[in-house]
Order: sequence, then structure tokens, then C-alpha cells
Amino acid sequence: MDAITKIIEQIDEAATVKRTAFEKEQRAQIDADFLKQKQKLEIEDQKLQAQLTKNQKVKYKQLHARQQMEVKQETLMAKQSYLSQVFSEAYAKMQAWDVAEAQSFAASCLEQLPFEADKKVVFQPSKQMPAEIYTADWLAKLNAKLRYELHYGDPITTESYGFVVDDKGVQYNFLYRDLLNEIKATDSNSISKMLFEE
Repeated sequence: MDAITKIIEQIDEAATVKRTAFEKEQRAQIDADFLKQKQKLEIEDQKLQAQLTKNQKVKYKQLHARQQMEVKQETLMAKQSYLSQVFSEAYAKMQAWDVAEAQSFAASCLEQLPFEADKKVVFQPSKQMPAEIYTADWLAKLNAKLRYELHYGDPITTESYGFVVDDKGVQYNFLYRDLLNEIKATDSNSISKMLFEE
């Protein structure tokens, strides 16, 4: 009986050693698997964080670029509005010229026309112009200075102040609004630089 008990004890002891070794091995495997899984999750988390950071940077750049574009558009619109206001004010000042200023401007324009000597052309004031500006006396004095001759034509119907010179159907337009629109079309960039550059 002692021999059987001893064998049972030996078997039980061997089983305990095996069970302890197996348990130790299993715990080590579980720990290793857990560590491996943890490292994998940390790497994935780092990748995800990097991707999120990259996406945030891309979104920030896009938002920043869009905001800059909006500011540029708003600034451009404000500048264009101000430029239009400047031209409107210039037109208002031209409309408000007294007789001497309006006559002086007209004389300066007419002296520059490229007509040959003894050429006869038609001077047509705008109906908007006050009658005391382009008088017959003024035209006679001006004709004495010019190499060509101006004759009064019918006033032209227009909303703008100014005048037109007609050479047999070829018209030289000196209507104030049209002159300012031409300046605006050709010189608005240089005027903008003058007005807005710091």
C-alpha cells in the first residue's frame, strides 16, 4: 500500500509540476500575446493620430486658403467700390464746374484735335449743359485760336454733361461720363496702385 501511495504521490507531484509549468507557460503566452496586441494597438493609434493630425493640417490649410481668398475678394470689392465712388465724385465735380472751368476744359480738349487748317466741324453740346457755358461769343473767341472752324450743331440728348465734335459722321466724344469711363477702363490699375499702395 505504501508503494501505491508513493506512486500516487509521485504521479500527483509530476502532475502538479506539469500543471505549474503549463500554467506558467500559458501565462507567459498570454502576457506575450497581450503585449504584442498592446504594441499593435499603440502603433495603430499612433498611425491614426498621425493621420488625424495630417487631416487637421490639410483642413487648416484649406480653411486658411479659403479665408485668405475671401479676404482678398472682399478687399478687391471694397477697392472697386471705392474706385467707383472716386469716379462718381469726379463726375459730380465736373458737373459742378463753373463757366470758366467748363470753358477752359472744352478749349483744352478742342485745341488737341488733329484737324487740318480750314477744316469745318460741328460742335454739339449736351442738352444737360447750362446754356451760359458754350455761348456763341465763347465759340467765336475759340475759333480765333483754332486752326480749324467749329460750328454749332443741335445739342445731343444724353444724361451726361460735356460735348461731342462731329466731323461728317466721325464723332469725337467729350462727354464727361464717357471720358471718365475710358480713364477707368484704361488706367484703373495705376489709379488703384496710387490710392491703395502703402
